[in-house]
Amino acid sequence: MVKRILQGLLITAFIILLSFLYLAYHYFPKDVWEVLLALDRKSLFLAFLFLLLFHTFDMLRVIVIARSIGLYYPIHYGYLVSLVNTFGATVTPAHLGGEFLPLYTLTRKGGEVYKIATVVTLKGLSGLLFYLLFLPFTLKALFSSPKLAKELLAIVLAIFFLSLILYFAYLFLKERRGIVKREKEFISSFKRSFKRYMATCRRFYREHKVVFLLSVLLSIALYLSFLAIGASLLKAFNPSVSIVEVFIHQLPLLYAIFISPTPGGSGVGEFGAIPVFSQYLPEEYLGLFIILWRGLSQYLSAFIGGIIFLVFLSRDVAKYNQRR
Repeated sequence: MVKRILQGLLITAFIILLSFLYLAYHYFPKDVWEVLLALDRKSLFLAFLFLLLFHTFDMLRVIVIARSIGLYYPIHYGYLVSLVNTFGATVTPAHLGGEFLPLYTLTRKGGEVYKIATVVTLKGLSGLLFYLLFLPFTLKALFSSPKLAKELLAIVLAIFFLSLILYFAYLFLKERRGIVKREKEFISSFKRSFKRYMATCRRFYREHKVVFLLSVLLSIALYLSFLAIGASLLKAFNPSVSIVEVFIHQLPLLYAIFISPTPGGSGVGEFGAIPVFSQYLPEEYLGLFIILWRGLSQYLSAFIGGIIFLVFLSRDVAKYNQRR
C-alpha cells in the first residue's frame, strides 16, 4: 500500500508541477504581488472558512455513521481522518485512496474490521448520491454552454487516453506475463466485493435510515462547501460575480475531476478550470487564481494529510517493532 501511495505521490507532484508551470507561463500577471495585495480579504477569509466547513462535514459524516454501529471516535481524530482522506484521494486515481485509507486510520483506534468497512462503504455511497442528485444541474450547465462542454470533454478524454497509454506501457515494461491472469483475478474479486458491498448497504439502510439520510445531507453540505471555496476565492478577484452562477458553472468541473483517471484529478482540475473561470476573470489573472484555488481547495489539505499519514505510519511501525 505504501509503495503505491509513494508512486501516486510522485506522479501527482509531476502533473501538478507541469500544470502550474503551464498556467504561470500563459496566464500569470506581471504584477503578481500587487494583485495578491488587492484581493478582497473578506472573501479570502470566507474561502478558508469553507475549507474548514468542508472538513467539518466530512468529519461529522464519519462520526455519525460510526456511532450508529457502535464505534466511537473523538472529534479531533475525525478531522485528522478527513485530512488523511484528502491526501489519499489526491495521490490515487479516481480518488480511490480517499475511500481506502480510512480503513487504516479508523482501524488504528480499534473496532471490528467489518464495522469499519461499513463506515467506509456508507461514507462513499452518501458521497456518490450527491453526484446523482446534482446531475440534472450539471447537465443544465453543460447544455447552456456548449463551448464549455466541448472543452471540458476534450480535456478529460485527452488526459484519459494519455493515462491509459502510459498505464499499459508501464504494465508492459514492468512485466509482460501474467496480465491476463491478474485481470481475471481482479474481476472475480470485484464481483465478490460488490455483492458484499450491496448487502451491507441494504442492511444499513433498513436499520439506520435516519442516519443514512443525515450522512447524505452532510455529503451535500460537504460538496457545497467545496464549491463555495472556489466561489469565494473568485469573488476575492472579482467582487461583482454572481455566487449562484459560479456554483452552477463549477459543477461540470467537479464531475470532471471526480471521473479523472489521474491522481486527485490533477491536470484535469487545472486545465479544466481555464474554460470554466475564463468568463469571470481577465486572461492574465487565470493562472494565479487557478493555482490558488487548487492549492486551497485540495493540495493544502493533502499536504497536511500526508504529514499526518507519515506520523501515523511511523508510530505504528515503531509499535510493531517494539512488540517483536
